[in-house]
Amino acid sequence: MRADWLGNMKNLKYLYLSENSLHGSVPDSLFNLSLLQVLDLSDNNLNGSITEGLGQLKSLVELYLSGNSLNLSEVHLANLSSLKYLYISYNTLILMESHDWTPPFQLISLGMAFCQVAPRPHFPVWLQTQKDLYYLDLTNTGIKDTIPNWLPSSLRLLLLSNNEITGEVPQYLPNLIAMELSNNSFSGRLPPGIPNTMPNLRLLKLSRNNLSGTVPLSICQIKYLRILGLFQNNLAGELPSCWKSSSLLRVLDVSNNKLQGGIPDSLCNLQRLQSLHLSHNSFSGQVPFCLRRCTSLITLDLEHNKLIGNIPDWSKESLLHLKTLSLSSNAFNGSIPQFSHLPSLQILDLSNNNLSGTIPRSFGNFRAMKLFIQSNYYGTDNWDDHMMLFIKGREFEYHSSLLTFVTTIDLSNNGLSGYIPEELANLHELRNLNLSWNHLIGEIPNNISSMQQLEILDLSRNNLSGAIPSGLADLNFLDHLNLSYNNLSGTIPTGNQLQTLNDPSIYTGNPNLCGPPLSKICTDDVSEGNEGEPNEDAESRIETIWLYAGITLGFITGFWTVLEPFCCTGGGGLPTSELLIACMTRSVR
Repeated sequence: MRADWLGNMKNLKYLYLSENSLHGSVPDSLFNLSLLQVLDLSDNNLNGSITEGLGQLKSLVELYLSGNSLNLSEVHLANLSSLKYLYISYNTLILMESHDWTPPFQLISLGMAFCQVAPRPHFPVWLQTQKDLYYLDLTNTGIKDTIPNWLPSSLRLLLLSNNEITGEVPQYLPNLIAMELSNNSFSGRLPPGIPNTMPNLRLLKLSRNNLSGTVPLSICQIKYLRILGLFQNNLAGELPSCWKSSSLLRVLDVSNNKLQGGIPDSLCNLQRLQSLHLSHNSFSGQVPFCLRRCTSLITLDLEHNKLIGNIPDWSKESLLHLKTLSLSSNAFNGSIPQFSHLPSLQILDLSNNNLSGTIPRSFGNFRAMKLFIQSNYYGTDNWDDHMMLFIKGREFEYHSSLLTFVTTIDLSNNGLSGYIPEELANLHELRNLNLSWNHLIGEIPNNISSMQQLEILDLSRNNLSGAIPSGLADLNFLDHLNLSYNNLSGTIPTGNQLQTLNDPSIYTGNPNLCGPPLSKICTDDVSEGNEGEPNEDAESRIETIWLYAGITLGFITGFWTVLEPFCCTGGGGLPTSELLIACMTRSVR
């Protein structure tokens, strides 16, 4: 970064240079701006160590260095007595801490995410001097410690995810609005007294820890709670049925635990709920039909439980915002509801159940799979929604940034029968279609070539017959195909995208298929058929000629027996010309 001329602007108070692709080191000339109050160099490509000249900026109130590759220590901050806001996240810095260092400032906000705290991976001791701190972000700083009881009571946002923090969840921060402690090693139970000790809490993330016990009834009493993330712990027992219509809850994620019992009907009171994750537990019974009242739902994830009965056919007036419906790996039976009245649906996973009947033809009407509609998957900045999707034979976790572009229908491993509806070809934006392990019959629809965005097609383990449509070669984005174990026949189409899908296992289990990439060589039935007809006609014509020739010859022979006496005796009264012809014929013979 070359900006020596900036050092001449002695009266400059605010300098914003973020997101400008600046590179190199921070020039010392900047430290001549003694009146500077705000310095923002965040999100550039700056590197190296900042010199001690930074301490000359004694009027500095706000310092933003995040998103670079800078090194920084307490030495550089020693004289910044006016500093209130310090953001140094996402750097390669190592913040060396002296035990006896007392900072000259009182911070209001400190962001140190993805910085390495050294030499001891503990909470920096100097933080206990910051009595006015309301924002503290120590995400992914390598801390291995318990949460100290000297954290300032002024804290409103506490972000400590992705560390190795142990001990129990704190509950002594009365002003706290948001607490993110995910991806740590917290153990013990959820504190039942949170509603009283942290009454202003709006966001509580404790996912990916070692929490045990039950979800306390008091969790429903946190008046302003909007986001509750408890997934991937060891919570057991039943989910409390204490949810009230006055609740402001928008996200409830208790997936990947050991919860059991029925899904409480009181969840239907959460009319502001946008994301409900109950997957990978042992919930049983039926899905409450009253969930149709949760009209703001975007994600409904109930996969990998023990749910039974029919899948609810929610009314047309409800769930208009639903984008993801995952009910896979349960014990649902009966037929598949129409679902075509869900205009926003882009992920439908009903795999691994006991469903029967046919695939509804109305599936071709899913609006979000027919038309490209660019919209954010989830509407809040404080929650990164996630889904486990089974793609290409493996389970992947997708987050909001990718879920926006995912469109999938997975009906695999059920007992579905009948034909593949041609209407599915209307889903021009569908990327993944999995109908494998069912009892589908008939041919693969010829109009499948209309599904131009299709990337994954799995029709294996059915009873499909007929030829493979040549239109498959026109699907330019297709990179995973499985047609194995059906009754398909004929020559495998070639050309375009199919040339890259040269794994024979794609077509195995179809004994009447031939051609590359299979080793079975095709006999050109069409050519043989076309050539066979002329050969048969030729043979027929020859036989006809010989027939008429034989008849003619027989006639001549018989006629001669009559004429022969006349030729030998002088004609017996025949006209001379006729007699001559008869005699010539006789002489030739």
